[in-house]
Amino acid sequence: MRLALLGFSHETNTFAPTPTDYQQFEASGIARGDEIVRRYQGSHSTVAGFLEASERFGFDVVPLLYAQTEPSGMITKHAFDRIVGEMLDLLKQNGPWDGVLLANHGAAVSEEYHDADGEIATRVRALVGPEVPIGLALDLHGNMTRRMIENVTVTTFYRTNPHLDPAPRAIECAELIVRTIKGEIHPVQALETPPLVINIVKQFTGEEPMKSVMADCEAVIARPGMLSASVAEGYPYADVPEMGMSFLAVHDGDPLAAREAARWLARRAWERRDQFIGDTPSPTEALKLAASAPRGPVVLMDVGDNIGGGSPADSTILLAEARRLGVRSYLQTLFDPEAVSRCVAAGVGSTLTLRVGAKTDRLHGDPVEVTGRVRLISDGQFEERRPIHGGGRYFNAGTTVVLETTDDHTLVLTSRRIGNTSIEQMYSLGIRPEWKQVVVAKGVVSPRPAYEPIAAQIILVNTPGVTTSDLSFFSYHRRRRPLFPFEQDAAYE
Repeated sequence: MRLALLGFSHETNTFAPTPTDYQQFEASGIARGDEIVRRYQGSHSTVAGFLEASERFGFDVVPLLYAQTEPSGMITKHAFDRIVGEMLDLLKQNGPWDGVLLANHGAAVSEEYHDADGEIATRVRALVGPEVPIGLALDLHGNMTRRMIENVTVTTFYRTNPHLDPAPRAIECAELIVRTIKGEIHPVQALETPPLVINIVKQFTGEEPMKSVMADCEAVIARPGMLSASVAEGYPYADVPEMGMSFLAVHDGDPLAAREAARWLARRAWERRDQFIGDTPSPTEALKLAASAPRGPVVLMDVGDNIGGGSPADSTILLAEARRLGVRSYLQTLFDPEAVSRCVAAGVGSTLTLRVGAKTDRLHGDPVEVTGRVRLISDGQFEERRPIHGGGRYFNAGTTVVLETTDDHTLVLTSRRIGNTSIEQMYSLGIRPEWKQVVVAKGVVSPRPAYEPIAAQIILVNTPGVTTSDLSFFSYHRRRRPLFPFEQDAAYE
């Protein structure tokens, strides 16, 4: 039994000004063949789950190509055509296949296709034919489309946010495909997409309202004949017609049972819709709470500079306000290659004054002038063996500088955009976040596995930017109408 493994994974923020080109995918690493195994085996990723499934269920997996890069702006036509074209060429040249495993994201948008994942699924289906089972494993933040499920046999989504289960969901997907190939099951999928958006600050599956939504999902999975069920939280920073929550049920042979289950999940979530509206403090309120807390660290989630959602990683909103308020014992990262170069030129031990951050656009504050001592210069590479959001293991922040400022702030300046999903990012630089009073983590939920174990308190902060929790900030042109909570009178029958 031979199954192809390939994937194109990107979370596209259509409001981010910088497009995602082929060079960005190359810089992140387009893995081919055995390189996929070397890079991902042993991690907690979707690809690792597919590789593990081949050993667990006794099939030959043939890794072809896996392309991914950090969330960012619209994928260029050239990048999409080149990468997907190579994927399909490899699929054709190395066939025939008993099955195909796709490791995508579910919120990819290109200049030509607002449903890029659906376009990929359509092309793969056309190439392998109608009889070959295809498994599609997606991120919980996918904007699910009918075109996706109509062109694959089984779809699974992560069930945790932060994403700690990419590998288990990939194993589940692969097992269902293997059982389909053997003729043991006959999956049928049903998708329900109520007119509903959940604010990004309400998407943590470990607390309400998502805790109950995911409990409903588990209840559906326990039904007789049900093979799988998924809830997609959706990705509100992609202006596409399918943007919003979606509910999927996969049954063994009974389309009516699948449809009823998907609708039950959707109705249950619709009844809770008022709980999905965002409510976070301002930067000033959050910093005052953090600075006056009886013990630290208080971790502030910088929602507007959520790197995992496509932000530039260089927002200075919180840094500027912390300086204005006189907050001390403060730690945060900033993407700033220009400042890194100046610090490297000055050398370790040097003291200099420079303007840091907010150099990508004008949506995330203004550069802040600081004076500080260069304590450390690093190549920015580190390894994380703990389970973390997304399941990554090897990281590269590029040349990295630790700058200790006269304000008692520790600034980690990076030359590559990188999220704060791994505490090893700090430990590898000799920084102990648990010794700080205030720690800024650029994200909403993704930094939780890294920082929750050491945090005295976690506060989400509504900062401006391309991932702000204030969705009224954005001008949508493609989304459905009516859509709750944009239109309060939206109805779901």
